[in-house]
Amino acid sequence: MTDIRAELNNLPLSAQKVRLVIDLIRGMKADEALDLLRFTRKRASVFVEKVLKSAMANADEKEADLDRLYVVEARVDEGARMKRVSP
Repeated sequence: MTDIRAELNNLPLSAQKVRLVIDLIRGMKADEALDLLRFTRKRASVFVEKVLKSAMANADEKEADLDRLYVVEARVDEGARMKRVSP
């Protein structure tokens, strides 16, 4: 099976908070993961849901079977830090 990817860059949340949501869906079927994300009361779940929907759309373009789609790998890396200056 081919690899289906989707990325999200420059998210205004800490990586630690997003990892809490990512750990919930890793290894699940894609449609079950979407259902779980809809009812998760974390701010990061909205962004993770968008990325998962994007990956599912990418799979649909490659004509993959959406019923057999799983979240195999999901990771969160730290991005650029916001610079704050107190004059």
